[in-house]
Parts: sequence; C-alpha cells; structure tokens
Amino acid sequence: MRGFVLNTIRVRDEDLIVRILTKNEVLTLYRFYGARHSYINVGYLIDFVVEESPKATIKRLRNVTQLPFSFLFDLEKMLNFKIFITLLNKHLSDVTKIDDFYYNLLLEITNDLKNRDSKRLLIESYVKLLEKEGRLHKEFECFLCERKIEGKVALARAFLPAHERCIYEKGFEREKIKELFENKKTLLFSDKEIDKLWKIMNLGF
Repeated sequence: MRGFVLNTIRVRDEDLIVRILTKNEVLTLYRFYGARHSYINVGYLIDFVVEESPKATIKRLRNVTQLPFSFLFDLEKMLNFKIFITLLNKHLSDVTKIDDFYYNLLLEITNDLKNRDSKRLLIESYVKLLEKEGRLHKEFECFLCERKIEGKVALARAFLPAHERCIYEKGFEREKIKELFENKKTLLFSDKEIDKLWKIMNLGF
C-alpha cells in the first residue's frame, strides 16, 4: 500500500502515531521504534504494510519504505510542500474515507514540482481543491455584502472574493483572479502577488 504522511505524533519515547493519506482512506497507524526502521517524515510518500493485532485498538504500520521525490534536496520546495501537507491534514482532520482526488492531486504535485515554482504550483493545486469541494466562487460577489465586485477582487481565507473596502485589503486585478479560478494558472501574477496569495492560503484550507 502507498500513501502520503500527513502527520506524526511521538508517543512512548520514539514510537509514533502516523496519519497517512492513501487513495481512498486516511489511516491512523501505530509505528514502533526500532534501529532498522526508516525515518518517517511529514509529506513523504511511503510504501507500507498495515498489520492488525487482536489486542491493540490501533493497527500497526510495518515495512515502511520511503519513495524519493525528484525535488527532495531542494530545501525551499520541500518546505513549501510540507506546509501544504500540514494545511491539508488540518482540513481532513475528521476524515477516514476519502475521494481519490486528494491522493492524485498530491501525486500530480510531486511529479511537477521539480520543474515548477513551488508556491505557484501549490496555489494552483489549492484552487483545484476548492473547485472539487464546491468552494470556489467564480461569480465575483463579495461574501460579506453579497454585492457584485466590479473592480479589483480582494481575497479572504479560502480565497473568498470580497470588495477591498469590505475586508480592508488591497485586491488583485479581476482578470488575474479570473485566469486563476477558471484555468488554474498563476502566470499573470507577479512574484510579490504570489507571496500575498501564499499568505492567504496559509490562513487555512
């Protein structure tokens, strides 16, 4: 079985509770510490075996093999990917059964990240997630006053559109947001604007 490590919690010295996103499930497993065990890091894709024990209330994680990424030694890309994974873990905190969209989205990210700017790719991926969940508001109506946005579009948490005056934030040019929301492309945004979108995304999924 394969999955992405969403979170680890240390228990009993070096033992771990590990949360893993697979194609159709979010698993919570117990990992016993051992000298021959490979490290388990948040964001990594691993191959593993689930072992059931009649005496335990939680299944065990066994035979773990980390599957390396092409961008593994690019510190900035790896850090930004881990940030994305951490946000996704919080978003899926109460989930056990899941659509394969999320696993496939992470696979797509890891395949493309070597040749892409990490923030731009992850922002585009986040917009895909919002659209999948029916939370992407393409109609450009302010979520606060419910009136149409004619000029620049300001974005709140979860990329909710708003008037600049309603959330006291500078907005983005309408065409840029339209391109992002409709085509999932960040090409029109400057690096400074990408940093601003990244900060908004980091408020939470």
